[in-house]
Amino acid sequence: MNTSRVVVAYLGLFVLVCAFIWFGVALYVANKKIEILLRLFPNSLGVKTLSALRYGGVWGKIMLIGGITSYVTFPFLYLKNGQLSRKDLQAIPTPLKRRLITMQWVLVSLVSLMFALYVIDESGLLY
Repeated sequence: MNTSRVVVAYLGLFVLVCAFIWFGVALYVANKKIEILLRLFPNSLGVKTLSALRYGGVWGKIMLIGGITSYVTFPFLYLKNGQLSRKDLQAIPTPLKRRLITMQWVLVSLVSLMFALYVIDESGLLY
């Protein structure tokens, strides 16, 4: 195994560890802040639909947090469809909103990095 392949492997391991850390943070938010989050969206049809996932075990909670972070990060998609209420979105405290947006962008970055590392490894660009 040459040096470039070792670097890609270590980067992949780093991304995987970061993904596990993200899952831990998401589970913490799901366990400690889920009631607060659900109370912040009383008029949003999309969040009401997702709220049943809180009883779906670990993966249900991860999906619920992922959905709520998507609603907060990309509101224009959901406001247009009527799944998100503008009033509910404005009622979210700024520190919590920042945390949710950061969680979403970290997840998007990790998935993108995983895909990029896979493409680099399979294409043979570095060797």
